[in-house]
Amino acid sequence: MSKFLAKRKYLFPGQQAQEKIYLVTRRHWIVLMKEVAVWLLFVAILLVADNFLTPRFPILNESPYAQILGLLKTVYMMFLLAALFSIWILYYLNYQVVTNERIVDVTQTNLLHHTTSEFHLSRTQDVTAEIRGIFGNFFNYGNVYVQTAGETVRFEFDRVPNPHQVEKLILDLYERLPDSQKRPKEW
Repeated sequence: MSKFLAKRKYLFPGQQAQEKIYLVTRRHWIVLMKEVAVWLLFVAILLVADNFLTPRFPILNESPYAQILGLLKTVYMMFLLAALFSIWILYYLNYQVVTNERIVDVTQTNLLHHTTSEFHLSRTQDVTAEIRGIFGNFFNYGNVYVQTAGETVRFEFDRVPNPHQVEKLILDLYERLPDSQKRPKEW
């Protein structure tokens, strides 16, 4: 086990050896399930077409239409599988990290484009947690906004679990900073 810890890779780009990670968060799992539910609708379209249209149109079971229909179903399934993998990859690669020194936001926009933003906790000016809607209240997920004094005016943790706990953690870490590191709040 110690060999594993010794070979530990860093979790995010630019992570320092002395940084202690307090939180790694992604969108709430129910958000992922909503996207998978939409994907399942497209699977249902294939099943409906296969079970109800082919028996009603016997010509689709004859050559060459059966081969063409089989090819179309295969291509459709390939796109469905690619979409499912894409949903998972985008869910997994979008995350936020809160350490004792900074907040890092890794945003994977699509399969070929990602952005990493970070700011030091001393630049924190305001932290706000927001829960909206029935699902958000029932499953306790929402957005956390971190107002900074830097170029990036507002960091957003999008639909994360326990947003009020995330807000409290960030504020507690900010309060732990020595007064010499805290920037005066500009009003």
